[in-house]
Amino acid sequence: MSVVTAPLAAPSLSLNGVGKRFLGRNGTVEAIGEVSFSVASGEFVAVVGPSGCGKSTLLRMLAGLDVPTQGSVSVDGTPAVSVASPPGVAFQRPVLLPWRTALENVALPSQVGPGARGSRSVLRDRARQLLEEVGLDGFENAYPHELSGGMQQRVALCRSLLSNSGLSLLDEPFAALDALTREDLMFVLHDLWREHRTTTVFVTHGIAEAVFLASRVVVLSGRPSSVATVVEVDLPEHREPALLHDPAFVALTTSVRDALHRPG
Repeated sequence: MSVVTAPLAAPSLSLNGVGKRFLGRNGTVEAIGEVSFSVASGEFVAVVGPSGCGKSTLLRMLAGLDVPTQGSVSVDGTPAVSVASPPGVAFQRPVLLPWRTALENVALPSQVGPGARGSRSVLRDRARQLLEEVGLDGFENAYPHELSGGMQQRVALCRSLLSNSGLSLLDEPFAALDALTREDLMFVLHDLWREHRTTTVFVTHGIAEAVFLASRVVVLSGRPSSVATVVEVDLPEHREPALLHDPAFVALTTSVRDALHRPG
């Protein structure tokens, strides 16, 4: 079987001086103070930070689903709200359509909306191969209620990769899973990224996940958030489970943890 690759060149991302304020019952709430960072084409960047610091809001702005109060968010130099092909997005829960099979759920984003392109048979072939890559061959015709939570999240990851944009935005996709399934899917996601080289932003509370998966970890401060530090992950690109016990890996997770708990 031929290898499935991203249908378009992976884009680059840029957040410049991004801030976000919300109007609440007791006045204006400043969720994001000023955040700037970029993601190169084909890079995997993780974002960690305290609860309520605006990580999911940043991801929504990258997806073009929200706009900043100040600053700019762009995809290949185009405002994120104006891109022609929407990114692939995976959320904390799979959000699968219960009346569609696993295969049909994966293929859905490339069949509807402004990013839809290509023949139905080609899209189904690509969706089928992605399911095979995540260990779900034989479950293509299963409905969501027939799949475990981990299997449903694998379907959601495949769906995010089928986007025509070459961009994956992952908002704590493993948060609702048990520890063993979560670790297993971490390895699956790493293999998928190495295979397809989509530009990926991964929001997580898991420090080990962030370091294992990313080339850089952006650490946000508490609300109103700013970039506390960026930890460069100087580890081999191909990462095996044994890396979790490597002293270099442990040192990097310590650096991220220290940055999260640093006063101010």
